[in-house]
Amino acid sequence: MKIFHTPRTRSLRVIWLCEEMDLPYEVTSVDFGAPTPEFLAANPLGALPAMTDGDVAMHESIAIMLYIMGKYGPTDLERTLADADYARYLQFLLFGEASMAVWGNPIMATRVFAPDADQANATIGECRRFFGKRLAYLEQELGTAPYILGEEFSAADISVGYPLTFARGMIGGELSPTMQAYFNRLTSRPAYQRAAAVK
Repeated sequence: MKIFHTPRTRSLRVIWLCEEMDLPYEVTSVDFGAPTPEFLAANPLGALPAMTDGDVAMHESIAIMLYIMGKYGPTDLERTLADADYARYLQFLLFGEASMAVWGNPIMATRVFAPDADQANATIGECRRFFGKRLAYLEQELGTAPYILGEEFSAADISVGYPLTFARGMIGGELSPTMQAYFNRLTSRPAYQRAAAVK
């Protein structure tokens, strides 16, 4: 399995999952300014993540996670229909991308490409507000539990853990004590630390 990667991008989720599952993988560093034909073949959009596994090529981080767990599992990180907490697991597995991380895209694009006069605009303000609302919801749902599913870490935590890596920049301040403690639990995991160290 080959994972195309740049630090602080969604490919972190894929590498983190592989580390948690103790799976072998190969990393190819991506230079967005000079994308290789191999990278563009894996993801014609020229975005991360991108993964190849034999003849399979995928480029949606949550879909890649589902593929890896399905093919290389079973794993305690996943839940199935037979599990009582399956619906909650699935909800937050998708929530981390579709409801949280997605709001970072316009903010990052504005920060990198927009002229100074356009850095603070209504769209960016709304993105920050939407992200903050979802962050507050995540905190409410987490409550006093260590992880999304209670005592057990799962792939849902990997999903929502990724947008927490840039959450302070999104909300313009510090995380709440509850969310900071949750983030600290996630980032203290050896698998996360190995994944975050990959260049």
